Amino acid sequence: MMQHLYLRLVGSIRQRALWLALLPAVLVATALASYFSITGMGELDEELRRRGHTIVQYLAPASEYGLISGNRPSLQALVQAAMQQPDVRAAVVTDFQGRVLAISGRTQLPVRLAEQAGDLVGLLASSHDTLGFVAPVRRSQLDIDDFLSLEPMPPQPPGSDRLGWVYVELSSEDLQARKSALLLHTLLILTAGLGAGAYVALRMARSLSRPVGRLLKAVGRMAAGELEARVEQASAGELGALERGFNHMASRLQDMHESMQERIATATAQLAHQASHDPLTGLANRREFELHLQATLDGRGGEELHHVLCYIDLDRFKVVNDTCGHAAGDELLRQITQLLRQRVRGQDLLARLGGDEFGLLLERCSLEDGLRVVESLRQLVEDFRFVWNNRAFGIGASIGLVELDSRIQTLEEALAAADQACFAAKDLGRNRIHVYQADDREVVRHQGEMDWASRLTQAVEENRLLLYAQPVVPLVSGISSCLRFEVFLRLLNERGEVVLPEVFLPAAERFNLMPRLDRWAIDAACSGLRRLLDQESHPSLQCGINLSVQTVGRPETLEYIGERLQHYDIAPAYLCFEVAEAAASRQFAEVQIFAQGLRQLGCGFAFDAFGSGLSSFAYLRALPPDYVKIDGDLIHRMTDDRVSQTLVRAIHDISRQLGVAAVAEMVDDAAVFAMVREIGIELGQGTWFDPPQLFEDWLAVCEARHVNGEAGVYSILPSPAA
Repeated sequence: MMQHLYLRLVGSIRQRALWLALLPAVLVATALASYFSITGMGELDEELRRRGHTIVQYLAPASEYGLISGNRPSLQALVQAAMQQPDVRAAVVTDFQGRVLAISGRTQLPVRLAEQAGDLVGLLASSHDTLGFVAPVRRSQLDIDDFLSLEPMPPQPPGSDRLGWVYVELSSEDLQARKSALLLHTLLILTAGLGAGAYVALRMARSLSRPVGRLLKAVGRMAAGELEARVEQASAGELGALERGFNHMASRLQDMHESMQERIATATAQLAHQASHDPLTGLANRREFELHLQATLDGRGGEELHHVLCYIDLDRFKVVNDTCGHAAGDELLRQITQLLRQRVRGQDLLARLGGDEFGLLLERCSLEDGLRVVESLRQLVEDFRFVWNNRAFGIGASIGLVELDSRIQTLEEALAAADQACFAAKDLGRNRIHVYQADDREVVRHQGEMDWASRLTQAVEENRLLLYAQPVVPLVSGISSCLRFEVFLRLLNERGEVVLPEVFLPAAERFNLMPRLDRWAIDAACSGLRRLLDQESHPSLQCGINLSVQTVGRPETLEYIGERLQHYDIAPAYLCFEVAEAAASRQFAEVQIFAQGLRQLGCGFAFDAFGSGLSSFAYLRALPPDYVKIDGDLIHRMTDDRVSQTLVRAIHDISRQLGVAAVAEMVDDAAVFAMVREIGIELGQGTWFDPPQLFEDWLAVCEARHVNGEAGVYSILPSPAA
């Protein structure tokens, strides 16, 4: 409450300045008025006392004669003369017994002189309007006779020389009136002084508060966003300097704001351009292209407007990128962009959708006209030669084209149709145009792969991947006692049925899902190995794991393998990673780097499905594996095809000369087994030995064999007669 009242009184700077100037003046004026009032009234009181004291002092000696002689008339004359003095209300002369001998006026105070006065000279009694003064009348100490005799008088007892008293009462009414007048004059002077002080204080407060108020109002306007606000420069001294400083600061702030706004506008325009355009080529990006395509689809209404959508995928771009580096790939994209822009109409939209893919929207264009435009673009790219470091590269373009007719209703349908047509163009031989048709066989196959990609992603999220295992059996003596097996991926579909890898792996390869599947397989295999190793005693192990070249080409794959080995505390030698020979031939440099990394970790490396061509033999010398798995198709056809039998023998002979073990895949019957034994292939794998089974079940069988004391490896080899 008090704080609120204080804020109300001194809240503003004007009020504070007013109080600062007025309060000292009020205090000083009040102190001075009080001082002079008290002093003046004290002097008036003292003046009245002195007058009364003087009157009785003069009246007492004058009354001696009348008291001695008993001459009352003279005494009466004396008291009447005393009444002529100002403020005298009554005068009395009494003898020493207190009997009144002369009196003038009427006394107001009840006094008994004989009892109270004694030798007192001065004020005897008082009331609110009366003061009583008394003085004794004494006999004179010397007279003439005594003086002439020159004989000393004997000492007199105290009071023996007192003849009586004179008593005078003075009225203080005039004194009170004079006091009131003094107070009134003092108050008038105080009021006048305070008024003058208040006026001066108000002028001073206004001289301070008005400039500050103008500054405050200008600050408020600036805070509200009015940067052009200025304050009037009407003050001198420090306030004038403050006003000039404020205006200078406001001008600087306004200039900075305007400069910043210009920069923000420029940056916003740049950001808007960057958000809708590809920084490398300057073309519209995917987001802008899709927005424009959506607007085109929405703008058709009921009109029969013809539009054509194209997907352009550069052929052999990866060759340039891998051979010459990313800088060459970026320059190639810029040059291709300039080529395409030359043939595109101003009303059409050309965009880079990502990587080496471009989108082209031909508005108000029939399918026939669109085909002519797109064919000219394809021919332009085909004729173009990209030169980098004195090396020339030919580039092609696979183009998918879709007419945006009534069958295409949504953005997703348009993009999917163009993508599927582009895929079909690539799959049919590249550097061609493929027009989308709803019943196109190539498009249907691509659509199936896209469906599988979605189903694979969902299967991984729902943990419906399965790991199967199949043993690798020693076929000749002298092979180390080792439990060898290979693990395979399977998929459990939505109906609970097991799906073989040849059904879903093409889609996984196409949509770059293999690294995720391979990482799952590595973790599951390591977990199963840990389960085998936790037995009290176990033979040496070797687990083969197939990897896609997509996984092999990623640098983080080796790091992940090392992390899994450390997590499950598994010796690296227990793992051997297999890469298909046909896939390795396409990315041999990456596979070679990967194999070297595996050896540094301590893991094995092998070629899977080896023998698709005689050129394969060169890989054995350039990248000697721990073993080669001879292609199952060659093994399976050996009994009926002499060429296949010759190839298998050649692979085995060369492998043996290089000190590399060979594994025969798909040994599924006795005839194949007998021929494999006859050739001398060291290891075999197939359903004739043991069909693939769920890894969990296979581990349980191994554990049961260990409990029953059976051999940890497949050491009993069946004979051909079996």
